Amino acid sequence: MSKLTALQAQLEKANSRQTPPAAPVSAAAPSTPAEPRPTSAKAPSREGKTHIGAYLAADFKRSLRLVQAQTGEDTQQLIARALNELFRSHNVPVVDHN
Repeated sequence: MSKLTALQAQLEKANSRQTPPAAPVSAAAPSTPAEPRPTSAKAPSREGKTHIGAYLAADFKRSLRLVQAQTGEDTQQLIARALNELFRSHNVPVVDHN
């Protein structure tokens, strides 16, 4: 008996003392798809809103934090204001985000 076989036999013996034997799982058996996770409810403050994000250089975040410190506005307000300025410069509708 190989070491692996002996070890497996000991594990099975120890396991059979603790719990009733379970049906063996075949490696070739197709796995059943996991049930979809229940979606978490949106926070009331996010109702009717959508996430817009971007991966940018760290300097963008640093500068954004400096503007936050100067104005007292939060990140969402600053990004909304910046996007509205971009929209004005391209003659597209500005969004009233009140």
